[in-house]
Amino acid sequence: MNVLKKVALGSAVAVASSSAFANADITAAITAGEANVALVVAGVIAVTALAFGLGMIKSWLGK
Repeated sequence: MNVLKKVALGSAVAVASSSAFANADITAAITAGEANVALVVAGVIAVTALAFGLGMIKSWLGK
């Protein structure tokens, strides 16, 4: 019976420990994803502004 308790306790500690590591990994992945989204949004805005500006210059030169 003593061995069974030790195995159960060891299993519980291992599951709790792996859960904590998984939680840290998920949090890191979410943070990295948020940074990537911010970078993509800034890139899309920059490309749109560049396209608009070049379009305006082209239209002014065409007059």
